Amino acid sequence: MGSNDIPPSHVPTFYLPVYNILLQAGGSLWTICYILLTLQSFKDRSYGMPLFALAFNFAWELIFALYVAESPLEQTVFGIWLLIDLFMVYGLVNYGKEEWNGSPLVKKYLGWIFGTMVVWCSLGHWAFAKWWIDNEIGKKEGKIYRGVVAGDTTELGYWTAVVCQVYLSVASLAQLGIRRHTGGVSWGIWATRALGSLVGLHANYGWMWYYWREGHEYFMSPFSIFLWVTALVTDFVYPFAFAYIRKTEKVGPDGRKAAGDMVSVKINKAQ
Repeated sequence: MGSNDIPPSHVPTFYLPVYNILLQAGGSLWTICYILLTLQSFKDRSYGMPLFALAFNFAWELIFALYVAESPLEQTVFGIWLLIDLFMVYGLVNYGKEEWNGSPLVKKYLGWIFGTMVVWCSLGHWAFAKWWIDNEIGKKEGKIYRGVVAGDTTELGYWTAVVCQVYLSVASLAQLGIRRHTGGVSWGIWATRALGSLVGLHANYGWMWYYWREGHEYFMSPFSIFLWVTALVTDFVYPFAFAYIRKTEKVGPDGRKAAGDMVSVKINKAQ
C-alpha cells in the first residue's frame, strides 16, 4: 500500500523517506500499544480494546495481510499485529465475561459473539477491498499495485483504517464511561494509541496530501475531515475521563478493577 508508488516529478525527493519514517513510527507505536493492551489485560484480569473494535481490527488486519498487502514487509507487519491480537483475544475470552455481568446472554456466549463478529467483519472488509481493487477505484498515475497502474490501495488503506481508528477512539471513551473503571487500559496504552494514529495515519496522510495533492485529495474531503477530527477530539478528551475515573475506581484482591459505587453496592448486599 504505497510502497511501489512513483511520485510525479514535482514531488520533492524527501517525500518518500519522510513518508516511510512516519508510517514506521506509527506502526511501531501501535505495536507497542497492542503489547501493552495484552499485558494490562493479564494484570487487571479484564480487556482493554472494546469488543467490536477488537473484532473489526482483527478482521481488517487479516484481510489486508492475506489479500491486499503485496510487499513482504507489509504482510509481516500485519502478521505481527495478528499474532499479538490472539493474546488480546485470549484476555477477552478468559477475563471478559466479568465485564458483562449485567448482560447474562453476552456473558455466557461472549466467545461465540466475538467469533461471529470476526467472521462478519472479515466478510465486510474482504467485500469492500475486492470491490475497490476489481473496479480500480481511485486509479491515478503513479499509483502502482501488483506491477501496474491500478486502483489506489493507499486510499483503500486510508478509508478502512480511519474508520477502524475512529470507532476504536469513540468506543474506548464510551467504554470508560460505561464501566466506570480503567480495567485493561493504562496511560501508556492511551499515549501509544493516540500518538500511533496521529503520526502513522493523520500526519502521514496529511504529509502525502501536502506534497502530492492530486494523489491524496481525499484526505481533506469533508467526510475525511469529519472522521479524523472526531478521532482527534475523542483522543484528546480520553485522558481527562481516564484521570477522573481512576480516582473513583476500586481494585480487588485479585487485581480486577471495579467502579467505586459498584463495590459499595456489593458490600451492602453482603451485609
